[in-house]
Amino acid sequence: MSGNQKRTFEYRIGDEISYAGGSGMMYGEVVRIVTSGEAGAVEIEWEDGRREIKKVRDQAIRLLRRRGGVSEADEQRGPRDKKQHDRDISEAYRSDLRKR
Repeated sequence: MSGNQKRTFEYRIGDEISYAGGSGMMYGEVVRIVTSGEAGAVEIEWEDGRREIKKVRDQAIRLLRRRGGVSEADEQRGPRDKKQHDRDISEAYRSDLRKR
């Protein structure tokens, strides 16, 4: 992501997130949406059981995985065509067979 693009993200309950703090990385789960929108805040329960409220626009927060299992990178890329993916794999497989 380039420096001039805004990172707009909507967190949902159950999302797994990471937080780059001064003492290292912390991992947790969104347990409550305090306020929604760009100036919103979420309540996070960390691995050690602590709960903390963080602003959504905090750049140290990153989405690791949605509750349904989709990562932030997958969500930004959008749905991937399964046929295209299978074709790529089969081409690589055929190429590998030819090399042998």
